[in-house]
Order: sequence, then C-alpha cells, then structure tokens
Amino acid sequence: MSKKSYFSIALIFVGVVALFAGLRGTRQETSEVYTKLGALQHFDLNQVKGSYFILHFWAKWCEPCAEEIPHLVEFASKANFGKPLKVLAVSLDPNLEDSKEILPEKGAHLPGNFILVLDADHQVAEKMGSFQYPETYFIGPEGQILEKWIGAQKWQKPEVLEFFKQKLL
Repeated sequence: MSKKSYFSIALIFVGVVALFAGLRGTRQETSEVYTKLGALQHFDLNQVKGSYFILHFWAKWCEPCAEEIPHLVEFASKANFGKPLKVLAVSLDPNLEDSKEILPEKGAHLPGNFILVLDADHQVAEKMGSFQYPETYFIGPEGQILEKWIGAQKWQKPEVLEFFKQKLL
C-alpha cells in the first residue's frame, strides 16, 4: 500500500471517530435539554417532548423582547410548515401576570401551539446557557438543539419562514 492509501484510510478513520463522538455528544445534549426543561414549574414536558419546538427566553423588562414577543405570537398562530411546530415561551419576569401585560390581548387568546411558562429565578435559562435576552432555540423531536439565535428575530421575514419550511417539510 502506498503512503497516500494509508493517509486516506487514516482520514476516514478519524472522520468515523469524529462522527460517533458527535453522535454521543448529541445524545447527551438531548437528555440534558429535556432534563433542564423539566425543572420549569407548572410545565408538563410531554407538551413538547417528541415535537419540533421553539424555546424562547424573554422578559417584559427586556426592550427587544417586548418588541419581539407579539411577532412571535403571530408567527406561532400562522406556523403551518408541514410538521407541527410549538413555541415554548419562557418568561423571566417575576410572575406570569407581569409577562402577559405585553402579550397581544394580555395573553387571553394565545394560539394552541404557544405555551407560556415562567422561569422567575432564571435557573433554567442559565442552565441552557442563555443570558442575552431574547434567546431562541430551535429544538428537534429528540430534544436536540438544531439552531440557536441571540437577539430579537424578524419572525415574519421570508427567509425565516423559508428556514422553518425547509426544516419541517
């Protein structure tokens, strides 16, 4: 065998090892995401487990959050991408009543796929590594983090809609 062949085999071996190491990390991350979310009070993990969902950390006192959250509610109400998509909106306010003040109709008529929960002590947000609000994660049905965005998103922009359309077809 030539040196080139040995080198090629070595590269393939390294690639296979890296692939399996990455898969192992994904499995660990998956269980960690569900474990972290399980710490949310008054939240049934079965509401999102096995689904594609957006995990969104926000607060009324956060100006970019306050500007963005009505658009996320509207996005959730129109989310029709082939596979169901849920939105888990985690408020970092002291209580849910404070959070609801800036929601459309004070949260009275939220879409069925929009789940509002509270993380007043920011414990879950910190465990997820979130600290620059708003922060948003796109989570797959196995609990894997598919994407993460920091800062307010433009939920009605064509490229955002196309992103979710491509992921959920």
